[in-house]
Amino acid sequence: MNNLHKATAAEILNILCPMLTQFAAVAREGQITKAASALDVPQPTITRHLARLESVLGVRLYKRVQGGMSLTAAGDRLVAPVEQALALLGEVIDGLDSGNVSQRISFGFLHTLGEEMVPSLLWRFGREHPEYRFSLVEASADQLLQRLAEGDIELCLTSPLPVESGVDTARLGMQKLVLAVPAHHELARETQTPLAAAASDDFVSLKPHNYMRQMSDNLCRIAGFEPRVAFEAAGISTLRGLVAAGLGVAIVPVAPSPVSGLVEVSLTDPDAYREIGLAWRTKSGIRRAALTFRDFMTRQIADELFPRENM
Repeated sequence: MNNLHKATAAEILNILCPMLTQFAAVAREGQITKAASALDVPQPTITRHLARLESVLGVRLYKRVQGGMSLTAAGDRLVAPVEQALALLGEVIDGLDSGNVSQRISFGFLHTLGEEMVPSLLWRFGREHPEYRFSLVEASADQLLQRLAEGDIELCLTSPLPVESGVDTARLGMQKLVLAVPAHHELARETQTPLAAAASDDFVSLKPHNYMRQMSDNLCRIAGFEPRVAFEAAGISTLRGLVAAGLGVAIVPVAPSPVSGLVEVSLTDPDAYREIGLAWRTKSGIRRAALTFRDFMTRQIADELFPRENM
């Protein structure tokens, strides 16, 4: 058996149940041409299989619209169960070579959550479910949603919660933001401060496309000033290093451990929090492994990650 070519689950499903696989692909892509490219199947083959599926079921599943195909009411009712069935079959097929159901979870998260929260989360989950393994993706919020839409990841831990159609979310809680200042800064002696007290300081921030940067800039504007950004960094750790070196102040999540040369001062501004939550695709069946992980986060440890007194 080990000498045989191991086709992917997607290839096998397209052989075992091509009508359902191609129906689901057209629903995802919105065009037969794009579905054909994604599946590496000739376009006439998909057209023929869709017609055959409609004939077997006795209903119209698609209607042509400008620029592609749109599901009818019957097609919309059918697509979610089909996606769920294909996901379950794919899960089983992935694990046939080892005799076990596939137990790898594709999980994405923000760069700013990778220092402590995600490692702690995975350690906690691993104690209860040692049978599972992870494929991890660390990216910006926009990149995570793109990877989610493309099926590269099943779940992502992100901020803010997306409002796009086709994405379901679960709010986990609010994460406190603080003002990081150099240890010699006059605000380092304070336990809390309004953000406006740093209006005359240089700021160090993340790159402009990052949502944390956008939130930081917006908090400054709400406080009545435009931040003077002296340095831009790609990650939170570098940001804290720049602050510790005396190159500016920064709005950041609370650090997982003390940083030499840096002091975190609580902000009294009412909006100095960010919402953290989970996101997953609505119309694709979430596999049992990912479902177990999602339930673990939403039902068991959300309060521990985000204590209610900080909300």
